[in-house]
Amino acid sequence: MSFSVGIVGLPNVGKSTLFKALTKQAVDISNYPFCTIDPNVGVVAVPDKRLEKIAKIIKPEKITPTVIEFVDIAGLVKNAHQGEGLGNQFLARIQEVDAICQVVRDFVNEKITHVEGRPDPQRDIEIVNRELMMKNLEKKPMLYVFNVDKETKPSENNIYLNLKQEAELSELTPEEIKELELEPSHLDQLITACYKLLDLITFYSIKGGQETRAWTLKRGLKAPQAGGVVHSDFEEKFIRAEVINWQKLVESGSWSIAREKGLLRAEGKEYIVQDGDVIEFKI
Repeated sequence: MSFSVGIVGLPNVGKSTLFKALTKQAVDISNYPFCTIDPNVGVVAVPDKRLEKIAKIIKPEKITPTVIEFVDIAGLVKNAHQGEGLGNQFLARIQEVDAICQVVRDFVNEKITHVEGRPDPQRDIEIVNRELMMKNLEKKPMLYVFNVDKETKPSENNIYLNLKQEAELSELTPEEIKELELEPSHLDQLITACYKLLDLITFYSIKGGQETRAWTLKRGLKAPQAGGVVHSDFEEKFIRAEVINWQKLVESGSWSIAREKGLLRAEGKEYIVQDGDVIEFKI
């Protein structure tokens, strides 16, 4: 089960810069059920400190985070809904994604042309939103990323990033960032915000100690549907699930100790999976 976020905006606002910065965070895509990855689709790991803590006590051979797809969509221009520019391609790609991340240019640089002459965040947002509205696409959940050349505080559903700086940071290792005394990347904040925007939760499996893995699920789904995310057999032949909150597992020190303490719960087909559940499916 994969969820995708389309990166949209006017030309020259920083969409591709954001996409490149995001996709520098390497993910081993061989773990995921995608046959081919389109050049403008990036698979990005969702930051998750809980996964790291679970892995510390399980000590698996392999740790696999959950992911979100980011889609770099062609720049939109006014009247895209009438086919202007790459309008038809732009709007068709947006129909395929689950949420929209709209990049808005909020800095002045005479060397970087703006399709409307000068940047005006409010006007630019209105242009994009009007095009989405004309194709009934404005119902999709949306997050605004303001591309700034200074630091500003984020507010709800708005994130402020210096995308040029983020792209430069993405080329460096964490050790190099520390050594150069640079401020760390804020991209994790954006990825986490997109995950929240999609109303997703994370549950975990530990697969006999071989692999500790995070899985994505739409909030409100039941245990058999979560099982189906891991393997189709777990949904079709579901009998029950053994469940423990990740924190209780970490505090116990191991799955077997948690079992001895009676902390594992047996849940049936009607159980609604909670964010942070560690689950073993029984078939």
